[in-house]
Amino acid sequence: MVAPPNSTSNPTRLGPPSQLTVDEDYPVAKAHLIELDRILRPAGIGLMTHCIRQHALLRHLPVLCGLLLAASVGNAGAGDIHLLNSPDGRIRVSIQMPAPGSVERPRWSATFHAKPILTDCGLGLQTADAGDLMIGARVLHARSRSVNERVPVLFGKSDQASDRFHETRYTLESAQHRRADVVFRCYDDAIALRYELPTDDTATSVTITDETTSFRLEGEPTAFVQYLENFKTSHEPNVIATRYRDIRRGTLLDMPLTFSWEDGTYAALTEAALRHYAGRSLLRPAGEEARDELVCQLTPRPDGTKVVRPLPMQTPWRVVLIGDRPGALLESETIYCLNDPSVLQDVSWIKPGKITFPWWNGDVYDGQPGQPILSFAMARKYIDFCARNGIPTHSLTSTETTITPWYHQSKPGVEPGPDTDVTRPRADFDLAAIRRYADSKQVRLWTWVHQGALRGRVEEAFAAFEKLGWSGMMVDFFDHDDQDAIEFAESILEAAARHHLLIHFHGVWKPTGWERTYPNLMNHEGALNLEYLKWSDRCSPEHDLTMAFTRLLAGPMDYHLGGFRAVPRTQFKPRNLAPNVLGTRGHMLALYVCFDNPNPMLADYPTAYEGQPGFDFLKLVPTWWDETKVLAGQVGELLVTARRKGTTWYLGGMSAKRPRELALSLSFLGKGRYIARIWEDASDAESDPNHLTTQTLNLSSADTLKVHLALDGGFVAQLALAGK
Repeated sequence: MVAPPNSTSNPTRLGPPSQLTVDEDYPVAKAHLIELDRILRPAGIGLMTHCIRQHALLRHLPVLCGLLLAASVGNAGAGDIHLLNSPDGRIRVSIQMPAPGSVERPRWSATFHAKPILTDCGLGLQTADAGDLMIGARVLHARSRSVNERVPVLFGKSDQASDRFHETRYTLESAQHRRADVVFRCYDDAIALRYELPTDDTATSVTITDETTSFRLEGEPTAFVQYLENFKTSHEPNVIATRYRDIRRGTLLDMPLTFSWEDGTYAALTEAALRHYAGRSLLRPAGEEARDELVCQLTPRPDGTKVVRPLPMQTPWRVVLIGDRPGALLESETIYCLNDPSVLQDVSWIKPGKITFPWWNGDVYDGQPGQPILSFAMARKYIDFCARNGIPTHSLTSTETTITPWYHQSKPGVEPGPDTDVTRPRADFDLAAIRRYADSKQVRLWTWVHQGALRGRVEEAFAAFEKLGWSGMMVDFFDHDDQDAIEFAESILEAAARHHLLIHFHGVWKPTGWERTYPNLMNHEGALNLEYLKWSDRCSPEHDLTMAFTRLLAGPMDYHLGGFRAVPRTQFKPRNLAPNVLGTRGHMLALYVCFDNPNPMLADYPTAYEGQPGFDFLKLVPTWWDETKVLAGQVGELLVTARRKGTTWYLGGMSAKRPRELALSLSFLGKGRYIARIWEDASDAESDPNHLTTQTLNLSSADTLKVHLALDGGFVAQLALAGK
């Protein structure tokens, strides 16, 4: 039986005519006819367009389906078709299993609002001892369930996430009689699938030689592509907009990979719960005869192996986020929900918040060379700055001249040497005295470490870090996401949690929702961000607004926020000391609202902030939220986000390419009047992008907020419930 659009009944298999009934909802019936037409078209059994358009013929749907499916038996590899829908009925997935005795693999397709968006996508999981477990696979069992739960979120875009989906688990047996489960989940905003391998009587482990899960987009969407040079990468390319059919063949593609169609549909390919497995990219196969699809590429170890796991095992989730506007992808909590609950029993010690990062500004206090950044005198100045302005954490990383780390290492530079010892501060770094002073001002201390310096001594290192008084650290330069790197990063989070340290990962792959399982994970980098302005102009306002709809979809993004010295594009020159930024002061402020980031930097030097317009907003803006709504979005051009903390709302808007006058409905506000404080680009911001104007208004949910955004501009607002 075809499930009605609002049904929570189990997804079903299309069988003989006697088992089929006509769904009274016309669009749903139409969607199934479209899907049947797509499946059977290669066999010359296509449905005529007028059959889909005319209600009169829908009453014959049982007969049509029966005849078409019976005819499809002769189509090579065609077998049972299973249907799965999202709880709200907007997303529908059809899964086609191989016919008995075929050498085909299961394939699946999906529609959104009855429009095909993914067609003929493939499943494939290759093992060293049994080949491709999907070839000729037959269904032994199919078990379905529905879930509708609220998941608490500690530090994110909301205080709760909706874990609401329909799921079907297929237990398959391959032609070599090896079993594997394939799990499909359909959320209101996503499709997720993964493979699960059970214990085996003949083996205790499995070697995955490849995974050829593939995706084929329907129509001619625009793709927002990040091309990777190879598997050894910091995941920091610029994004290129191109037609789907023009994506380069034979080149690795980073994720999330976002697509937009002309009718306003958006989708993004990524992964969730990447644990004990190799990371993946995508690739459009080379060669004129190659299928027009995007195929999973697992990152190999240096020796070429990909995944070796004990049984039972689960792969990460392969995720397709889907929405009817780009902001819907940003609002999604599905990646978070696809991860395991927190492994930490006590999270009371986890205290995110803003943090200084002197490395970005050139390790200075006032924009000029001065005292060494690791000296007590300089640390005291920064700690006093933090204490005056409610900034909870100061970061101490390296010497400013040789960029040698704070820990013992005779080799100049960041790469570890033979005598590197992260458990011992440098002889010229009086960490104990700095810690005592920071404690007296109730300011926490943060630091940086090269991941290579932790290899082989993770537990010893974090035990020492706790004794030294660090509250958290940036672990940098992974530059690889093979299985070893993934498991090493997880071991860092586990050790850091045991010793009450927060973690940023830099030079790293995109997030996959680990912040649910390990709430001490504050941020991932994996993005070309504002640090690039120290040596290039590649981090432009339009880049900010493209990363918002690509990389940011995966989770929190560390972006080196807080540059307070903006210049027009014609005046910009890269420099390491006191770098300038592109985009107005309003644009820079909006990043704190628009980008998910529970532990954001204030990366400029102290005198660049104090007494400057907009610094008052940086001091009051929260870093995690109870609710998020995206009010406007256009990839590469515009993003307006509203976030609620308690009863107070914060708005951030940023744009690129041209000035804008926005009129924003405030219908999302609750009852009552709100006092709105607004910071927006001044009328002369195009010539002096640091100029802001401020105003205070009395508003309600019935009002419209009008704001001006200059070229490459932005605005922020705080709307506090009157009387609170």
